[in-house]
Order: sequence, then C-alpha cells, then structure tokens
Amino acid sequence: MSKILIFNGSPRRNGNTTTLIKECVRAIKDSGKEAEVFFLNDMTIKPCQFCDWCIDNNALSCVEEDDMHELYPKLLESDVIVFAAPIFWFTVSAQMKLFIDRLYALHGKDGYALTQKKIGTILVYGDSDVESSGVNNAIGTMKDLISYMKSEDIGIIHGTAYKIGDAEKNKELMAQVYDLGLKVSK
Repeated sequence: MSKILIFNGSPRRNGNTTTLIKECVRAIKDSGKEAEVFFLNDMTIKPCQFCDWCIDNNALSCVEEDDMHELYPKLLESDVIVFAAPIFWFTVSAQMKLFIDRLYALHGKDGYALTQKKIGTILVYGDSDVESSGVNNAIGTMKDLISYMKSEDIGIIHGTAYKIGDAEKNKELMAQVYDLGLKVSK
C-alpha cells in the first residue's frame, strides 16, 4: 500500500488549509488508502544551519535535535508527499518554509533521497489576485523544490479562501483538492 504523507504548514489548526487537507484525505480514504497528516506548527523544527553535517556524513538526517528526526524516516519510506500551506507575505508560510529548508538533510552524497516521490501541493490565499497575493512566488518555490528533488509533480492546486470557512464555500477549489487526493492514491 502506498505511504502518503501530508504536511500542514498552517499556524491555524482549523483553518482553510486544514479544511482542504480533510477533503484530500476524504478522497484518499474513498480510494481505499490512508494518509498520515502532520501539523507542522505543533512540531519543534529548528532552522537549517547549512553546516553541511548531513552532506559530509551522508547521514540522510540532521545534527539538529528536534522533531525532524521523527519525519526523516517517514519521508524516506513514503511514496507520496503532499505539501499544504497558506500563502503569507508572498510565499508559503514560515512553518512550511522551515520544513522545506530542513529537507536539505536528505541530500546525501549519492543524490537526493526523495527522488521519484510523487509530490502534490495545496496552496490557499486571501487575495484573489495571483500576482499581488504571492501565489506565483509560492508556486515557483514548490516547482523549484520538486524539480530539485527530481520528483514527480502530480499537481499544484491553489485557490482563494480568506476567512476561516471560506474554503468550504469555494466548491471549485474543494473539487480540485478532492481530485488531487484521487491522484495521490494511484
């Protein structure tokens, strides 16, 4: 069975990002699969110091002692990773960016350890203008990450939902996220 991991980069436990994740998980369950969801805001994740300990030791881990040590083995064993985050100040949330930076540790001397993983992305933002909201920046960040990891991009879903509860009202966005859940289940 596919191992599907979903990382919630929102600081709001019951915000729009979580609503969208729940819809994605519903599709995954409807496909007979399961997903493990991580709420990054509740985890202790220190910033990457770019000391290169991980590279020099080909460790596929990090010298920093924090909750990433729980996540590294799960990431390595996974088949599918879904990044879900709100867009704050023109890119993904600080929680998601911190997590992404710490993925550097999975670049061993033999190449990036997450190569060939299927990657899905869910982005939500308040401003409906993709230029002024930072959506294009966030999409660029995610595309660059997926390309760097040599992973398979199975979809970057994004849409507007400003106030808590707005995501449920955005039927098109909810349908796209459900479809992403079906894709990650294949």
